[in-house]
Amino acid sequence: MNTINAMKMAFCEEIEVMRSGHSMPYHKLSLMVSLVTAIVFSILLQHQVVFDGHIAVIDLDSSSYSRELIQKLDASSYIEIIEVYRNPVNVSALLMHDRNIGVLYIPKNLEKNLMNGQRSMKLGYYADYTNSAQNGVAIETLNEIISEQNATVAAPKIAAMGSLSGDATANMLSPMSLGIRRLSDPVYSSTNAFVIAITIFFSSLYLGLSTLMITGRINVTGQFERCLKMGVASWFARLMPYVFFYATGLCVAFCVLINFGQLRFEGNWLFYLLTIITTGMCIGMIALILSWNSSNPGSGAGFMILFVPPGFILGGSTMAIPFLTDWVKAISDIWPLVWQYSFLRDIAQRGEFQLGVVGVYGCYLVYASILALVLIWRWHGSMKKMQIRQAGDVDALHFEPNKN
Repeated sequence: MNTINAMKMAFCEEIEVMRSGHSMPYHKLSLMVSLVTAIVFSILLQHQVVFDGHIAVIDLDSSSYSRELIQKLDASSYIEIIEVYRNPVNVSALLMHDRNIGVLYIPKNLEKNLMNGQRSMKLGYYADYTNSAQNGVAIETLNEIISEQNATVAAPKIAAMGSLSGDATANMLSPMSLGIRRLSDPVYSSTNAFVIAITIFFSSLYLGLSTLMITGRINVTGQFERCLKMGVASWFARLMPYVFFYATGLCVAFCVLINFGQLRFEGNWLFYLLTIITTGMCIGMIALILSWNSSNPGSGAGFMILFVPPGFILGGSTMAIPFLTDWVKAISDIWPLVWQYSFLRDIAQRGEFQLGVVGVYGCYLVYASILALVLIWRWHGSMKKMQIRQAGDVDALHFEPNKN
């Protein structure tokens, strides 16, 4: 056989394998992935800047001027004030679970000092830099509005001023300024953002691929009925070795990045480890649910695109959460990695271990329980079919009368 014929035969064999149903149908998958990605994400992602970014305000001045300033900020296209507090509040709690992209601090006696021109006042803005893309336009807008307010306050005073000292003139020209403090990732370290996010993604990707092949492998070896009879708990037990190595691998990666990289870990490690284990079980359960009827490992692996990559994209690891449309944010929690990236920001980067985080984890356990119920339902359906088939086989048995 010459080289040309060998190449033709190899090409035709691979096409036949794709169409056989015994391997991943890549001829369909390649077209589906490109079209679905292009169409779906053009709908999901509304823009590349954060419009109406949610900001909380701690207003210790509580004056008519501070209220007017808050209204002007809220009227901006790029800022939406959703929470206003008149007393000191823990800033980290206001950023938890991505409820705000930043917190604006208005100091006491703002109006008094602006009007009499005794001193220049500085407003504080605590920017959440767990994702560096989300605060750029918000900070720019804050500076623009403060500059406009400065001109409004300073214009009548400058018009009426006589002989003033240098400090008094400076106070009039710039009565108010904005001080910015970058929280969670002040040095823009890629380890705190992209590196750890991609580490979790690839670990989850291979966990998903491995668990998607479980039912196909069992079917190919002819052991499916035996595994069904072992009980539904045995299917959860099959996931545990994979989850153990998944959590172990991520723990080792975190330790390496914390000790030799620039990864900041501010929260409770054991609590975060618990979230990793829960995520591993959720990914495994989804894999079993989707691949339950797979006749071979290859056909089960094709479901990977449905539940790991979307969580990586929508979880805030590759883009700012406010880039997404509101309805996408509402449904994004159906993917386990969205929860995991949220816990990464809340526990590891923001250092939160309050009732708010525990409450979110409680919701995550409810989500995991729903997945477990769906898996039990699939097992019960297969058991029922097997029992009906076996009963039919028994009823079909009969004995021919003896003709002798």
